[in-house]
Amino acid sequence: MSTTTLLLLLVLVGVLTYLYRYAMIGLFASRSLPAWLHALCRHIAPASFAALTASALFVAGGEVDFAFDTPRPWAALVAVLVAWRTRNVLATIGAGMAALYLLKLLFPT
Repeated sequence: MSTTTLLLLLVLVGVLTYLYRYAMIGLFASRSLPAWLHALCRHIAPASFAALTASALFVAGGEVDFAFDTPRPWAALVAVLVAWRTRNVLATIGAGMAALYLLKLLFPT
């Protein structure tokens, strides 16, 4: 692919993305969403985060592997427990990272 073609493709994708997002804002900015759609939209961010987290924890080499012989699932469990007990984002991140670091010493790869 030539440099000119790549640049034109990038500009085209940028313009289409801008138009798509502007259309959503322009069409729905002055309208209120129905209650069922508003309730559904509240779950988009947690569902996206769960999908990203699950894939980081349980996908290795393009295949789903529910193995608990690696440190990541155990560190995630520690982070979940800290989040549940403290409801503190910084404590959750700190505990999860500390657990991951310590568990990597126990589970050498």
